[in-house]
Amino acid sequence: MKILQIGCGGIGSWLAEEVARAFNEQQIGHSVDYWIADNDIVEVANIRHQNFTDKDIGRNKADALAMRFKIFEPIIQRVNGATDLNGFGLIVLCVDNNSTREFIFKYCHENNKDFIDLRAEGKRVFAMQKTNDLNINLGTLNLTDITKVSVEENGSCQLKADLERGIIQKGNKIVAIIGIQMLLNHLRGEKNRTIALSL
Repeated sequence: MKILQIGCGGIGSWLAEEVARAFNEQQIGHSVDYWIADNDIVEVANIRHQNFTDKDIGRNKADALAMRFKIFEPIIQRVNGATDLNGFGLIVLCVDNNSTREFIFKYCHENNKDFIDLRAEGKRVFAMQKTNDLNINLGTLNLTDITKVSVEENGSCQLKADLERGIIQKGNKIVAIIGIQMLLNHLRGEKNRTIALSL
């Protein structure tokens, strides 16, 4: 199976480490081909809440993680269209915007592909897999319930007000852990439940 993880920032960088560990522990087989995509570069501000070090500053995020863990194929450009998704059977979303989510939701429903969507916003986390109904998935893009996460366009896993006060929340790491379990469940043929938590 060929898997594409889109996003290597606040959630995706921590998920990548868990995926690498699962490969090393032989919980993910060598028949799985795991790709990571992000067109962003590591900035100084990212170091506090993303899985990068000072040595990564200025490097592409996907490339930096691929170099560190040695098991990923990096894509260092933005995933823009259906041709970028050819051959992938599962897409793992670790993105910070709803326009990409909407595109992937529709693509997967139209092309019989699966996805896992991981979100965090401060102490709130949300994770789901593809449902049988596109409208259910699309309905999660503008959540208003406090226990769910609605990432706005160009959002972040950290709340701006928290960052301004020097506070780093761990929702992004929590949802990465949920994400690796959902990925393992998927590979093992087990169904995932939607998770929505406000801690």
